[in-house]
Amino acid sequence: MLLVAVGILHNRLPDLAGTLGISFVAAMQTAIFTKVEGIAYSSVMITGNLRQAIEGLFALMSGQRGSLRQPGIFATLCAAFGTGAAVGAYATKSIPDLALGLPVVALLIVLLCCEIRPNEEGI
Repeated sequence: MLLVAVGILHNRLPDLAGTLGISFVAAMQTAIFTKVEGIAYSSVMITGNLRQAIEGLFALMSGQRGSLRQPGIFATLCAAFGTGAAVGAYATKSIPDLALGLPVVALLIVLLCCEIRPNEEGI
């Protein structure tokens, strides 16, 4: 809701207020989206995820036990982050008034996917 408010009021707010609002949402995102398949990751920066992907690949190539699943998860997170950054940069340049709507919609979809639980009883 805060991103929606910042998106609607961005022309009337000082830059500092918009930056603080977006930073607060990023902090909440970091606290809410903490794990993928039980593995801790960062949802707001790529460096730790990239390190985890490379470490996992190195461990596999050096003969240690493990599967390609964990490095694959981190590589996918890095690709998604890069794609999101590219789409965000393009949207900011092409449709600056609506660019903030893209992450709002994406975060809502992810939040809804996290909240929908499969019916375990089969009813």
